[in-house]
Amino acid sequence: MTDTSNLAGIFEHDQKFKGLMKRLFEIAITHSFDAMMVTENKPEYPIVFINRAFTKITGYRSEDIVGQSPSILQGPKTDRAVIDRLREDLSLGRIFHGVAVNYRKDGSEFLMEWKIAPVNDERGKTTHFLAIQRDVSA
Repeated sequence: MTDTSNLAGIFEHDQKFKGLMKRLFEIAITHSFDAMMVTENKPEYPIVFINRAFTKITGYRSEDIVGQSPSILQGPKTDRAVIDRLREDLSLGRIFHGVAVNYRKDGSEFLMEWKIAPVNDERGKTTHFLAIQRDVSA
């Protein structure tokens, strides 16, 4: 697991700096080469955000997929053992890393590597998950 203790301090500055850091992270997520998805920690993990790279890889636009379960990307060749491990890791608050066959909006297959990290509130309760994904088909 990556040590994030050095990151925590960057948010303990004045409001102006906090606003700058918020914009920095928004830009980083929006313009990342990797696909990013944020889901709620609720049944079926409804999607609340995707970035441009996600749309480029999967063909799904925000209006197509927000509110849907990430399972919309799964299909007949998706390895159920990987999905079971994903569910177990998330339920235990662990970071998940895996590779599985997923499906684009047009039904075509691609091999996706992804890492999912829990996002906790100030009390330590997991409220969301951040999934960082890439097409590793080549």
